[in-house]
Amino acid sequence: MSIMSTKFQRITVEERKTARELLVDLELSTDHVVLVEGKRIELDEAIDENTLVIVLPLIAGG
Repeated sequence: MSIMSTKFQRITVEERKTARELLVDLELSTDHVVLVEGKRIELDEAIDENTLVIVLPLIAGG
């Protein structure tokens, strides 16, 4: 059995930025899904400061 370790980090967005800019700031590729208030947003959509954001790796499969 393999156990993956998961790393969680709380980040405060101090200024309005796009999801793409956030991923760049976090040094993550665009192969991630950005959720704002539980809803997926496009990479060019803006994120307001003090907003709950969840970033997940993109998972594919069938």
